[in-house]
Amino acid sequence: MNWGKVIHIYAAGPDAVVDFIDRMIENNVPSCQSKPKIDPFTKPSDISEILESLHLDIENLLDTAAKPVISVLLNLVENLSSDNSALIKEVQRLKDTINRFKGEQGKPDIKPNRDRDGDVSSEQERKQAETSELKNKVGFKLNKNSLEKLKEQQIPSKVLDPLQNLSTNKYETEVDFVKAVENEIGADSTRQYIDLLLKYARYKKRNGKPKRSEIKIDREELCDVDPKILPEDVLFKGRQDKVVQDLIIKSDNVKFKREVYYSPSLKKTFIGQLPQGYEGDYGPHINSNILSMKYVNNMSIPKIWEFLTNFEILISRSYISHRLTKKLDVFHQEKSDIYRASLESNSYQQIDDTGSRVNGKNCYTQIVCNEFASLFFTTERKDRLTILDVLRNFESRSFLFNDKTFSLLEKFKVPVKLIGRLHTVEKEKHFSEQEIESLFAEIFPCPDKGKQHRTRIMEAASIAFYHQQTEIPIVKVLLCDDAPQFKQLAHVLALCWVHDARHYKKLLPAVPIHNEQLTQFLQQYWGYYKSLLQFKKNPSDDLAQSLSNEFDKLFSTQTNYDGLNQRIAKTKAKKEELLAVLKHPDLPLHNNRSENGARVQKRREDVSLHTKTPEGTKAKDTMMSIVETCKKLGVSAYQYIDDRVSGKFEFRALASLILLKATGQRMPYDTG
Repeated sequence: MNWGKVIHIYAAGPDAVVDFIDRMIENNVPSCQSKPKIDPFTKPSDISEILESLHLDIENLLDTAAKPVISVLLNLVENLSSDNSALIKEVQRLKDTINRFKGEQGKPDIKPNRDRDGDVSSEQERKQAETSELKNKVGFKLNKNSLEKLKEQQIPSKVLDPLQNLSTNKYETEVDFVKAVENEIGADSTRQYIDLLLKYARYKKRNGKPKRSEIKIDREELCDVDPKILPEDVLFKGRQDKVVQDLIIKSDNVKFKREVYYSPSLKKTFIGQLPQGYEGDYGPHINSNILSMKYVNNMSIPKIWEFLTNFEILISRSYISHRLTKKLDVFHQEKSDIYRASLESNSYQQIDDTGSRVNGKNCYTQIVCNEFASLFFTTERKDRLTILDVLRNFESRSFLFNDKTFSLLEKFKVPVKLIGRLHTVEKEKHFSEQEIESLFAEIFPCPDKGKQHRTRIMEAASIAFYHQQTEIPIVKVLLCDDAPQFKQLAHVLALCWVHDARHYKKLLPAVPIHNEQLTQFLQQYWGYYKSLLQFKKNPSDDLAQSLSNEFDKLFSTQTNYDGLNQRIAKTKAKKEELLAVLKHPDLPLHNNRSENGARVQKRREDVSLHTKTPEGTKAKDTMMSIVETCKKLGVSAYQYIDDRVSGKFEFRALASLILLKATGQRMPYDTG
């Protein structure tokens, strides 16, 4: 192969590359009937169409020496196209910036109907892999509505009339339905009309329970028939139930008439005690509703005020704001208890973060969750030390130098000379943050130098302390994305398959054959994902080994598309983290739970852009944690908040419910 010629063509520009490919195909592929006419001013967006018109098939080239050359050139086209697209966006951004400096407007950001560049979600593929086959989710029935629609399709009555006999039946599968139709109208008519019959008879099965059986009856009322309209020979046949749901919202303003006694001898006044929760100007129901409307219904303070004043409640916006942030100690303690129970009850935790704002400053909300609970923590940073603070529930930082510390220092690539100096530090001693700073003052005389090394040393010493402390349960398995701040914290790091798949969705090949190879590989990717789901249902050592071998084979795939090959190699390098499920079958394959928690934070920002004070931020994190955990445990957040605000404490603590659910015991609030 003449690589000098390849480089020369590449340097000549994309037009020369396309022209060379065209000539190679014309000379080597008999099936190429005519030479496509290529405009020298072809836009990058048209490259795919031009290459598609060439009917390029590398495998069928007659000249075997041309195959690697064309493969290289196609990848060069891919790189040029990708770079050109990035440059076009950058030039447009610079033009917009210049225009704004001139007092003009930039290019309007009009989103297309389908923005392929921005759509990197793999949810559709994940759901297809996780759901059962379509036949298990749909059934077939011919009811009054479907028969009317079939009549509108001009199907003769001699066919429809016999099908009335099927109107009371439901059929689980298409085969059963077709057989029933054949029995009524015969095979010939069935073949003629079966497509229409299947279309209008198909219905989606519901997975939920019937609502009627779950309705709580608050009162019963008798509805008698007017005796005047009854004939003399009427017979009483009992009563027919009819359940109607309703909700009454009204004020409950109470005037307490408190007895007052005075003792002259003691010079003391005795006043009748108010019921619990009524000590202030507003009762427990208003106070709990303020919290619920904000943190369950996601209402703003003006809307809460508007709702209450519609029922003639005299209340100020400042009181509502005060109630949303003050006197929440009971909930703050509950959040702490929930977190500990969550760590104790589960072998794994899922974590992710999303941007948030506090008083106009950019911060981050960390979401730590599992199947039983969701906890929210807003922090100024999202580095490894901050994540450790979150995992330790913000206990004061401590540091330790032991074998674990020095092992991590090597992994963090701290200079050997510096590690040698740290060996002089007293081992197994717990250092506070102030003491570690004093130590750094000795090791780093110049405060402006070695900042990164200081950070790595603090991280290593803090992780070492975390792994040997006993105050809070250590996370054994941490499921997250591939962000560096999550690494080395838990005993086992597990990565999300959906996050990994997003990188493949970001590949936007311009060459049609590359697009075909990407599509084909993604089909195999999600097929393997489905195999992991089957393993979770019936785990075994033999199947785990088989899946491990299959992983090596799948992610050793080589294609003509260099970008795809590089992406496959990166996935293979994460084998241990992606296949953590083979040793921990209870582990989810994706991190959607924490992603859903991030959405909760974002929906909160739709109503309240940011919190104003640290106290308000803490209240927001705590109440979001309470509400989202209630949802996972099947507890009414309204009733739970009301129970705590009123001081009744009749509801069992969420922390104890988590421990119950983790052991498989029936929940006290289960209604099934």
